[in-house]
Amino acid sequence: MKHTKTLLATALLAGASVAQAELSANLGVQSNYYFRGVTQTGDSAAVSGGIDYAHDSGFYLGTWMSNVDFDTQDSDSKADVEIDGYAGFGNDIGDTGIGYDVSAWYYWYPGAGGDAQGGDIDYAEASGSLSWAWLTGTVAYTFWSELESDNKPRAFDSGDLYYSLGVDPGWSYEGFAPTAFIGHYEFDADGDCNACDLNYTHWGIGISKDAGDFGSFSVNYEQIDDANDFSDDDNPNFWLGWAKDF
Repeated sequence: MKHTKTLLATALLAGASVAQAELSANLGVQSNYYFRGVTQTGDSAAVSGGIDYAHDSGFYLGTWMSNVDFDTQDSDSKADVEIDGYAGFGNDIGDTGIGYDVSAWYYWYPGAGGDAQGGDIDYAEASGSLSWAWLTGTVAYTFWSELESDNKPRAFDSGDLYYSLGVDPGWSYEGFAPTAFIGHYEFDADGDCNACDLNYTHWGIGISKDAGDFGSFSVNYEQIDDANDFSDDDNPNFWLGWAKDF
């Protein structure tokens, strides 16, 4: 990610040099917003953006937001936007070539509260990852969820686990760069809500094109392994994206 140094970064560090901290921003447009294999916009387009602060020590924090559209929510009490807040620390393990990252995330959906979705749907995760060469493995654990208040087991309740493995070769040809991933969601409520079938595996590939000052464009494919009570869409899904860092 391209970072831009600013005077505000100096103020945040209370006297530390500008070289020790950086602020950056990002903007994106997607033909469909997928999160872990499932559309968050009802197969419609999304506009997203965020601000990040990073320190040379490895500490970082930021916020990111996007429009969303969940069909399961009541029209009078549904979330139209997702706002994420996160903070973490990442660094290398000596000279091993292995990197690590630990972080905490809060997913906020202002306006949500319809009975069809079980009321408020905010939740928080702790995440850890290890990276080596062009592989990154991540585990995320949902340690708190507002869904706990209704005493009905369901997806995105506390106790959920998500595993993923990402592949980023780190090379490009004529500005085209490939990526790939596979992920698996293990819901704590799987099998408990009247024998609900919630767990699923998903995978995808993408090709991005660096357009210099115009950002980058991408073509992406995602699919889940089998339709179940969580998602009834196991068809191949394709989406287009544009992103730019500032």
